[in-house]
Amino acid sequence: MRQRILKSVSVLVILSALISFLAAGLVMYEKFKDSMRQSVRNEAEYIHLAIDDMGESYLTEQVGNLTDSRITLVDQNGTVWFDSEEDPKTMENHGNRPEFIKAQEEGSCEMARFSETLSKQTFYYALRLKDQKVLRVSRTWDSVFHTMFSGAALLGLVILAVLLFTIYLVGIQTTKLIQPINDLDLEHPLDNVVYAEMKPLMVRLDKQNKQIAEQMEALKKAGEVRREFSANVSHELKTPLMSISGYAEIMENGMVRPEDMQEFAGRIHHEASRLTTLVEDIIELSKLDENSGEMPFETVDIVDLTMDVLENLEPQAKKKDLTLMLTGKESLCIRGVYHLLYEMFFNLADNSVKYTGEKGRVHIHIEETDQQVIWSVQDNGIGIAKEDQERIFERFYRVDKSHSRETGGTGLGLSIVKHGALVHQAEIQLESDIGKGTTIQIFFKKKTNVK
Repeated sequence: MRQRILKSVSVLVILSALISFLAAGLVMYEKFKDSMRQSVRNEAEYIHLAIDDMGESYLTEQVGNLTDSRITLVDQNGTVWFDSEEDPKTMENHGNRPEFIKAQEEGSCEMARFSETLSKQTFYYALRLKDQKVLRVSRTWDSVFHTMFSGAALLGLVILAVLLFTIYLVGIQTTKLIQPINDLDLEHPLDNVVYAEMKPLMVRLDKQNKQIAEQMEALKKAGEVRREFSANVSHELKTPLMSISGYAEIMENGMVRPEDMQEFAGRIHHEASRLTTLVEDIIELSKLDENSGEMPFETVDIVDLTMDVLENLEPQAKKKDLTLMLTGKESLCIRGVYHLLYEMFFNLADNSVKYTGEKGRVHIHIEETDQQVIWSVQDNGIGIAKEDQERIFERFYRVDKSHSRETGGTGLGLSIVKHGALVHQAEIQLESDIGKGTTIQIFFKKKTNVK
């Protein structure tokens, strides 16, 4: 940054000095040139008056070396009678000179001629006298380029001096400018905004810091959840595997009576079914975690889907003499993922069947409002305690672990429901009282573009 500032300021100083020098030089040169021309005119008029008064002898007797101007007197034929710098006898005829011709015709003439060889400029002023002779006064000075060039050394010294002073000042100023930036607390950028121009950057930096902090916290929580999930998976898989292994070992060693063989085989089958269900639920959750943004959304009639769910739960309900009811709309379509909606509705209805006693009731109701589609399941089962209601959607969380294992629960069903609701941008509400039953509602937003 210091180098860029120094480079920019140096270029600016050099350009400013050059432009100022050129502008001042041109102005002064024009003033000097105008002054010289006026001086030549005045001098010619004085000499004119003096010749009229004293005669041509004035030129030879009194002008001589008193002036820097060159004075020439030419007769009407162009012959040089007098010249203050050269011998008139050696000079050529001036009859063809433009200033002589014009002065003869108009009485006076002024013009300038530039000598490229000498880089000089000469100004001529000619006057016609009473005897038709022509008086010419001229003066020569350096051209503007020669004048400018002659001051180049001084200009160089001025630029060098200014540059050295500028480098010194830039060094001091950039140090003062950069120091507050170097001292910024990047963890809390808004606490000390030194320059107003930097505030937008500091605001963005503060926002990014907060986002990074949130992401780190989310990663930390995700890591804790993953570790907890891995530990729970290991534990949940270990339990049925140990049971299967134990029963199989007893049977292998002939320690089971023939009449008990069927019971042990049933226990092995039960644990194997639990294990299969657990693995399927784990796979389903893994798919949801990895592909929640790539789900195949389609139009789904949730009434028909719910009827399929109840049909699959009918055998379980009959064993407990439960009443299964479906009320509400006869047909209602939403945009959703078919297999995920089925898992959600099946897990909720399955839980109601599992945790409702003999001769109980499970009621599913589907309705539509102006803003929402509501799917709800209500039972008069054992209910859920208030302290457990906030955690039942966590993975592997069980209210009654012993009863869950007896019914084949994996502790992942409601986690699948929660994840499915997130995928469909839906909300879940739970109401439950111990001994009175549970109602769970899912609110799907209407006219929502689900991607």
